[in-house]
Amino acid sequence: MASPSGDWGASPYRIHCTLAVDSAARPQPGLGAELAGRLVERAAAVKAPLWRFELEIAATILESRRCFELREVPWDELSADQRSYDKVMSLCVRCTPRGYELACREFDVYLRRWGPVERREVLQVAHLQEACFDLLLATHAPLATIEPIADNDEEVMLAFRGGALPRRPEASPFAVAGDLFQPMLRRTDRTGELLKNGILSVPWTFLTASEQSAAEAESDAGKGSSIWRAQIHTGMRRPFGVQRRGFVHQVAIGLRSRPVPTQVRFHARSDAQQGLAGYEVFRTSAGGRSELIGTTNAAGVIAVPPGEGPVSMVLLRSDGQLLAKVPVPAGLPEVMQAPIADSVSRLRAQAESRVVREELIDIVARRAIMMTRTRSLLKKGRVADARKLMMELDELPTSATFGRNIEQAAKRIPAANDPAVQKRIDALFSSTRELLSKFLSTRPITDLQREVNDAAARSRPATGG
Repeated sequence: MASPSGDWGASPYRIHCTLAVDSAARPQPGLGAELAGRLVERAAAVKAPLWRFELEIAATILESRRCFELREVPWDELSADQRSYDKVMSLCVRCTPRGYELACREFDVYLRRWGPVERREVLQVAHLQEACFDLLLATHAPLATIEPIADNDEEVMLAFRGGALPRRPEASPFAVAGDLFQPMLRRTDRTGELLKNGILSVPWTFLTASEQSAAEAESDAGKGSSIWRAQIHTGMRRPFGVQRRGFVHQVAIGLRSRPVPTQVRFHARSDAQQGLAGYEVFRTSAGGRSELIGTTNAAGVIAVPPGEGPVSMVLLRSDGQLLAKVPVPAGLPEVMQAPIADSVSRLRAQAESRVVREELIDIVARRAIMMTRTRSLLKKGRVADARKLMMELDELPTSATFGRNIEQAAKRIPAANDPAVQKRIDALFSSTRELLSKFLSTRPITDLQREVNDAAARSRPATGG
């Protein structure tokens, strides 16, 4: 695999494809060989020199079975020969009474990443060869180096692999506006060896091609420009640094966006088995407004329908509290996993805090009514009744009482495993304590008691000496 150095733009993709054909339903001798020869010719005519395409027909029953299964083969199970390529593809064709079923899957060696299975159905044999080649093109995921733009947190530049290679004027472009990409980080040591767990996706971040580089657009090679601006869709504050750090290569790999809903599963970050059920999910529009999509089911899953563009920005809320802002591409074939800093501890803390606040609201309202009645009695000269009402006021729970209730509630909540969740819990109880000092201050009661005492003193009959 080419290194991410200066030869990135001049490096073609070395692609190995294994073809398996099952014609048991309608025997067609020589179909596999005919397809193989035609696909190699088409790749040379259309994709050279960007592709160095090799194809072989599955030689054994085991190879054919693996081709049709299209499962994710672990890295250790790949042969040394397969690891020497840039892309490893499996293409299978099954003859059916109706026509032909096609399926293809790609493994990117550089990022050690399996792409989704792409499928097609063809009814006529005359269209089979072209449909197979179109499926190869659709399955291929292009790579591009990500270059941050100084003082620009909304866009990056994408420099596509093979962009410096000569290409025909009619060659298909490296990207078109709206194409979707997944940013990845590849970490290596000083010798270029991949570190353990050295390949990571940039969390909660996707890119969409927006426009080609102005310099290339003005040049003769502007057709099919290999350098594009890309818009950042992210739930992170700053997903990309201004400069590439150390031995980390920032790469984007192409994704396919489809106009169908994407299944998103929200779960606790500290426990992937704990789905966040009953949470509200909103989609934000270009104008900043949000619309309710629905609530997550018992497993924490919700279907996010496609929006105006290839990526929707959705908000996850619980009891009015914003928990996450997540970009969701349209039509991902697999369920998108969204780990959220949330837990049962926070929900219990929220419930306990709500009980205290509801009691506080009740006491504040009762106290206000009783204080108003006391002053009304004083105006009417009914000092004795005012003093009785003050005694009832003194029996109401005080801020000290509520403070003890809050401390007891906090002790009942188990500590959260996630520091971010624990911070939310602490802030929740802290804000509740602030409400006590604001609405249950003792000063209004003290001032009113002084008014009652003064009125009582004035109402006593004077005593002579």
